[in-house]
Amino acid sequence: MQPQTKFWNVVQEEDSAEIQIYGEIVSRRPVDWWTGEPEEGLFTSPEGFLEDLEGVKNAKNVTVRINSVGGDLYTAIAISNRLKELAANTTAIIDGIAASAATVIAMGCKTIKAYPGSLFMVHEALTELFGLYNHKALNEVNKRLEAANSAAAEAYNEKTNLGIEKIRHQMAKESWLTGREAKEEGWIDEVIEGECAMSLSADKTMLTVNGITMAAKSFESLPNSIPVECAKPQKSKPAQALADADIKPNKEETQMTLDELMKTEPELAEQIKASAIEEVKAEAATQISEAKAEAIREERARLQAISEIACSVNDAEMVNEAMYGENACTASELALRAMQKQAKLGETYLKDRKEGLKNSGADDVEASPNEGNETTEIKTEMSMEEAVKLITGKE
Repeated sequence: MQPQTKFWNVVQEEDSAEIQIYGEIVSRRPVDWWTGEPEEGLFTSPEGFLEDLEGVKNAKNVTVRINSVGGDLYTAIAISNRLKELAANTTAIIDGIAASAATVIAMGCKTIKAYPGSLFMVHEALTELFGLYNHKALNEVNKRLEAANSAAAEAYNEKTNLGIEKIRHQMAKESWLTGREAKEEGWIDEVIEGECAMSLSADKTMLTVNGITMAAKSFESLPNSIPVECAKPQKSKPAQALADADIKPNKEETQMTLDELMKTEPELAEQIKASAIEEVKAEAATQISEAKAEAIREERARLQAISEIACSVNDAEMVNEAMYGENACTASELALRAMQKQAKLGETYLKDRKEGLKNSGADDVEASPNEGNETTEIKTEMSMEEAVKLITGKE
């Protein structure tokens, strides 16, 4: 595995230091599912960051430049608390956007500044769920979300003194503010002159701020003032590479092996390989997503089928084991288990009954002889004629 590159920047000159926190705030740097290598992009996580922060603890002035859509709240709280511990005069400057957890980091500085067109956003904590949950599990999730909301509100109030009630109200409605509005409402301390360029992708899933592109699909709403880029027709990577290189295929010789292409146009060959790999990854990701969705549908159908026969099984423990236990099974297998259990119970009953009769002495009791009319000895052998007479009563 290649050594990880830093995804933040800490620069120190004499008694001053500058920290850049750009991109997403994450609990750990994401890695590529296929290769296990760290993903390219702008991320800030505790991995090495707090050690670098320790290196500037003796600086007199520390500037923290922020351009981030946020991310993991508890990572942000940890960074914010460490900034509060610095003896330096700390200043957070919102270069473009400070949203979600990134605003919590800003609260760790003694002074917060922003450009007039910068964006500042606070909202309630979010979580992602996958799988099946009962009401108890959902209540636990809700408790964790409420704890996260309270922690964020306390961090905001400690710096701004806006009051917990007002802060929670702002968080609940996902409040977007420009730098000037944030100053007017008491979230930041100062507005500095300058411009901030930002735009949304055509599908509104990516936000570009001062040249830095970040994911924006997790936000419920975005200010209408952000310009949306026009959708542009995209060429395939190999075709685009041909156009860029001004290479026209030869009609008389249109087929070429990859080895030949590597020798003649190595850059183009690498682009084609990269394009093919991306297509394979995208197809695999789609297949994985479809497989997960199908697994969920099958699991729901299994639980529904078991629920429909639960009353006839009449054994809550057995039904619960079939649904969620280590020996979970289908409805038909549950029905077979129930039949086997009933058969075993019937066998046990007969065995116990027999044993009971034996112990009671009933097996030794014989029937009393009949003292009524004496019976005439019946012949055990007779002719056909005698049999006919006996049946018809005719001589």
